[in-house]
Amino acid sequence: MTKSSKVFHFPTSVEWTREHQGLAQAPDKPDVPVACPPVFCKGSPNDMWTPEELFVSSLEVCVLMSFISQAKRRGVAFTSYRSEADGKLEFVGKDFMFSEITIDITIEVPEDQDPEAARNALAESKERCLVSTSMKTEVKIKANVVKAAR
Repeated sequence: MTKSSKVFHFPTSVEWTREHQGLAQAPDKPDVPVACPPVFCKGSPNDMWTPEELFVSSLEVCVLMSFISQAKRRGVAFTSYRSEADGKLEFVGKDFMFSEITIDITIEVPEDQDPEAARNALAESKERCLVSTSMKTEVKIKANVVKAAR
């Protein structure tokens, strides 16, 4: 089997529960309560994930998983990874869309690890993240790589 002939499927389903709410489901996974964001649907709960948050989070998680893979491939050690993302939703021409997602990432590396190696692994992870390569949204990554405190 060649690399280009691999095909994978990720089945999901959504079930309406009431008003602007539902359950996102995937086989053998816990259900995720979802709702319309309150900024679009008055009266929607604030304590449920929205499609917009799931969209931004899926990119953020994919960059993390891609970084872990790249770090392992390159022999890059790290002691912590934390990110925060912000998705900018706005009109672009006549379409309301995510024009940009910025991810602020802080990675801590051991004292003997070159921080540049972690930055390079992170840059490669952005290019290899299948979520970022599948979306037309501009992805910006702000990396802060620090050495672990003694």
